[in-house]
Amino acid sequence: MDVPPDIRSVTDAMPPLPFRAAVRVVSATLALLLYAGCREKAPPAGITVLLEAPPDSLDDRFALTAHGQRLAQLISPGLLTFDDASSPVPQLAESFRDVSATVVEFVLRPGLTFHDGTALTAEDVKATYDSLRDPALGSPKRERYESLERVEVVDARTVRFHLKRPYAPLLAELSAAILPAERAGPQGIEAQATHPVGAGPFRFESWPDEEHLTLTPFAGWHGGTPALSRLTFRVVRDETTRVLELLKGRADLVVNGVSPAVLPALREAPHLRVVTKPGTGFTYVGVNLREGPLADVRVRQALCHLIDVGPLVEHKLHGLAEPASSMLPREHWAFTATPACGYSPEEAGRLLDAAGYPDPDGPGGKPRLAFTFKTSTDRFRRAVALVLKEQLARGGVAIEVRALEFGTFFEDVRRGRFELFTLKWAAVMEPDLLRGAFHSGNIPGPENHWGGFNRGALKAPGLDRVLDAATQAPREERRALYARAQQELDALLPVIPLWHEASVAVVSSRLADFEPSAHGLLTPLAKAREVTPAADTGRAP
Repeated sequence: MDVPPDIRSVTDAMPPLPFRAAVRVVSATLALLLYAGCREKAPPAGITVLLEAPPDSLDDRFALTAHGQRLAQLISPGLLTFDDASSPVPQLAESFRDVSATVVEFVLRPGLTFHDGTALTAEDVKATYDSLRDPALGSPKRERYESLERVEVVDARTVRFHLKRPYAPLLAELSAAILPAERAGPQGIEAQATHPVGAGPFRFESWPDEEHLTLTPFAGWHGGTPALSRLTFRVVRDETTRVLELLKGRADLVVNGVSPAVLPALREAPHLRVVTKPGTGFTYVGVNLREGPLADVRVRQALCHLIDVGPLVEHKLHGLAEPASSMLPREHWAFTATPACGYSPEEAGRLLDAAGYPDPDGPGGKPRLAFTFKTSTDRFRRAVALVLKEQLARGGVAIEVRALEFGTFFEDVRRGRFELFTLKWAAVMEPDLLRGAFHSGNIPGPENHWGGFNRGALKAPGLDRVLDAATQAPREERRALYARAQQELDALLPVIPLWHEASVAVVSSRLADFEPSAHGLLTPLAKAREVTPAADTGRAP
């Protein structure tokens, strides 16, 4: 991941603008804009989308951040995708079927072409998946395809995936971006990184710096030419600036990038609409289990008992979230309700006493324990971190909040340079994600290019066996195995679940027919329409 040169580290000694003050600033600005009766001069033709952080890569084989993966999907889609109910649906594929327990066949849509005009065939599919499994390529996602024995080209439109053994989560792994065969190998890494080519609804135009990315509609897309003249993605790290850009008419879309507290102000703007949908994103507190007090499950349980999620959901998220007890959302077919910690400072005190961390001098005195808590510079995430700091302090646990530029923060998390942190899984669809996040084989390290998702380094052989078994079981057996896994995770607490957030899009009147995805994806842009200024009746005079 490229780290920008202007890295900023905000600690408790450098407090951010109080969140309520930020909301007042936004509300006052909105009032002034409405009073003036106008917005700033309309932006150039096309739709402008604001991002909180730059993509780490536009090559899906290397993209690990949500923005990288979502932008890659617009350029280079896969054989299939997932709907809001997390069910697989064909994308580049016309159909797919199980030939046997270890063979899955895909038939491509007729007439598919890449952005460079070449035909997309089964050979490109084979080359893509061969590259993902090639150690020389070095994809951090390589371990996901360990069960894949070979890819067979049956004819120009038909490809078969042969497995070493039955592997239930296979379809989730077959949504990877399909690349031209000549770009799939190690020799094509640089070309795909600097000027990606795919078969998606939008083609790459320019990426002059990490703050700006431009895509244009692809007339050869199988779904028809998108009705947007241009897509410009701008990175705006500061939330207040993102909100003001929306209010001034200089941006047209933000997906899950503004805090619930400012939504009422945005709803008042005549040229904006706020659209919400139950989401699958999972926000949690990550814990480093490698050494120190946090390696003791009693300490982790105590922290969990000191966190009161209810007020955070009510006041910080304005009800646009549901408290979580598992990584899987309540609506997921594999979800199992577990007891969860529950807010109990008294129980937290007993656990810390038992773990050997007694209160040295009574309430309000010296802390029992002290930790650093890393988060990004996003204003909402910082506000949440400060509330958690206050809650933990009441139980004698001192927290130093360190807010870092996202690239720096994410790299620290990947390499285990943290004690506590907060992050969000952008979309939880396939329950095998539990294996990715908590199996001991997925601890980040040089061998997987620091791409493993078990960032807290949980090592639980019993849980490993359950998660491995779930990859080969029929659906009902998988449900039972994932129930066991969630119960074990509730006891081990490698992460502290916080909530599942709704998917929220703020959309300008220049963008019609955009409906957010439950998973926060950007693919609905392919079906949206650009409204010309003359027809934009919501535009202020």
